[in-house]
Amino acid sequence: MQTMNFQDEAYERLKDMILTLKLTPGQRVDKKELEQQLAIGATPIREAILRLRREGLFDVLPQSGTFVAKINLDQMYQGRFVRMTVEKEVIPQAADLLTPVQHAQLDQMLQLEAVILKSHDYVQFFQYDEQFHEFFYNAAHKHFVWEWLVTLNLQFDRYRYLRLSMQSLDWNLIYTQHQEIAAAVKAKDHAAIQRLVTEHLHMVDDDVQVVRAAYPDYFTPAQQ
Repeated sequence: MQTMNFQDEAYERLKDMILTLKLTPGQRVDKKELEQQLAIGATPIREAILRLRREGLFDVLPQSGTFVAKINLDQMYQGRFVRMTVEKEVIPQAADLLTPVQHAQLDQMLQLEAVILKSHDYVQFFQYDEQFHEFFYNAAHKHFVWEWLVTLNLQFDRYRYLRLSMQSLDWNLIYTQHQEIAAAVKAKDHAAIQRLVTEHLHMVDDDVQVVRAAYPDYFTPAQQ
């Protein structure tokens, strides 16, 4: 049981380090250094790396070592497609179920997001962006679906985090679209929700060339 606990901790911490660019795409990792840095033993680290390898976050190359996988654009777009397809159904369902208390919670979330927007703290902004979307899955009683999508969208989330870290790219559109989605939810306008969700999750297309140009070594090419 103790080993499993350490393995889960190693998994979560390594995944977070990759997501937040503490371990950068293409970087060679030293397992001994990870053991010292995380204060976790060799076996949990090894098992966590194997698990993250299956999820596309590590590459283990014979005779070369273990590397942080580059962001796979093809997987990113496929993950985005699934999330968009699911979310266009989940958020309208949530709109029909939200209580007055939950509407107030949604308003509070947007107010806090506005504060984070002004602070330019991209770590917190990413977290609030995730919480905004997760809120609707919880409201629609689809939290298991959300947890599944989190794993499926690891490449998409890596890109989103990298995009937020670039000072040259504006965050205001993300926040504005959240406001528009919330307004459509309050109005229970299913058609508007589906249109806005599509626009919101397609926003990646507007910036991907800029991000790739800034970090060309972080990406594998998308399939044509």
